Amino acid sequence: MKKTLTSISAAALALSALTASFPVTAAENDYLLHSTFEEGKDQWNGRGSASVKTVSGKSRSGQQSLYTSGRESDWNGATVALGADFKAGSDYSFSAYVMTEEEESVTFCLTLQYTDGTGTKNYPKIAEASAKKDEWTHLENNSFTIPDDASEIELYVETKESKCSFYLDEVVGAAVGTEIAEPKGPAVLHKGDIDYDGYIDSIDLVLARKGIITEIKDKSALKAADADSNGLFELNDLVLISQFVSGKISEFPVVEPVIIPGQRKYTMEELTEKIQNEAVNNEPASSHTEKAGVKYGTIEKKTYFSKKANKNKPYNILLPADYDESKKYPVLYVLHGFFENENRMITNGNGQMYTRQIIGNAIASGDAKDMIVVFPFIFTSSTMNDATGFGDAGSVQGYNNFVDDIVDSLMPHIEENYSVLTGKDNTAVTGFSMGGMESLSIGMKYGDKFGYVGAICPAPGLQGAFKWNSEEETPYLLFITGGSNDNVVGLTTPEGYHNNFQKNGVPHVWHVVQGGNHGDDSIHSHLYTFIKGVFQATD
Repeated sequence: MKKTLTSISAAALALSALTASFPVTAAENDYLLHSTFEEGKDQWNGRGSASVKTVSGKSRSGQQSLYTSGRESDWNGATVALGADFKAGSDYSFSAYVMTEEEESVTFCLTLQYTDGTGTKNYPKIAEASAKKDEWTHLENNSFTIPDDASEIELYVETKESKCSFYLDEVVGAAVGTEIAEPKGPAVLHKGDIDYDGYIDSIDLVLARKGIITEIKDKSALKAADADSNGLFELNDLVLISQFVSGKISEFPVVEPVIIPGQRKYTMEELTEKIQNEAVNNEPASSHTEKAGVKYGTIEKKTYFSKKANKNKPYNILLPADYDESKKYPVLYVLHGFFENENRMITNGNGQMYTRQIIGNAIASGDAKDMIVVFPFIFTSSTMNDATGFGDAGSVQGYNNFVDDIVDSLMPHIEENYSVLTGKDNTAVTGFSMGGMESLSIGMKYGDKFGYVGAICPAPGLQGAFKWNSEEETPYLLFITGGSNDNVVGLTTPEGYHNNFQKNGVPHVWHVVQGGNHGDDSIHSHLYTFIKGVFQATD
């Protein structure tokens, strides 16, 4: 191998010091915004009822584009917050490509949303164009001025008098006068061809060598660099590419995928996209049924000593079928709402609760991992046994105390008395109403301990930064559910939390249950999908 590497030309070696893991043109270095969707959604989100996801096989360049669907109005579409590089009163060039497969002709608009000095939202059009079916259409404006008093600036794509689904690709924003290069056509992925130029040569070898040292971040380039298709880019791939370039082999072998315990399978953005695509409005009725041949978990009622309340507090625990103390299980904590107790989320609801059946069926089908699920009484007070009123300060504090009580007392108790896996990879929390607000608080305060965070119809009052300070503290999955018919907290409260996380660029599932109430239907729908996402980011 040493001989092969030293035979690379001096020019190629010099290029390795200048070239990133995936080459960019000079013009791209001047782009303030460049969304190619090759590495995910690039912080784009659905606007209104729309949902967005990256798809392969439809692209203006590269291999992927952003697919927008579920549009109930023409203003629904795809949106991204413009960062600090885009300043009020300055001029910019914008460019984007759109395509639809559903209608013969659709007028698309690239639009700016901003808040002016009076607090009013405004929506000036940047560019518009008519798109023919199955053809990529260019939206562009080489000189657009962001108004002087603009703040909270977003860029979005919408249509005129159409609710069609559409693809979006190659979105660029740059200072006025910047040359926006014509994007290349869709790239064809070939193993070993890391720079996508159609050849496997010394440049690919240089990029592979550099990637071993500094990591290849472009996902498509990383996939190409995985020469043996085992799911990892490693030294053996560098050897294979070297052998191919030197003529020692003419094709790459295919080996079995490598699974390493604890290996990261999904980034937060990837897992969010996967679970967003799997979310349902109404879980299938079959998920409520106990099926022949399927074993379901066992519910036990226990108590733990709460340091904060200075007394024992009750909880229910759902142990998986055939619970085995010689095995270790991840743990999901499920929190109830105001005036409720440890029974609400597992045995007592507005009607019949199907939590045990939903979880058991998901585990039996392989859609969820074996897990222990804990349903605590979350009200935590040394002077009160339960809440007395929504406006009572002591009642509210009793719920807020659980944010620390779960970490200080409940988790150590569960870890001491049950065979559990620990750490954020193996710990999740979700909750309903007041419990939903508390689960978000817990997730933000103890990001190092909870890798999966959910909230169902969360109550108002959440305080915090609506972001995490580091990757180590950031969860693998954040999942917020709201019901369109919620007559207690409304849809506006969970949507407000969704908007705050969105403004901060935090990937998360925004799940609206159409017709969902402040009760069992929203809870069941959330749990049906959430349990399929927890404990899935790592092996």
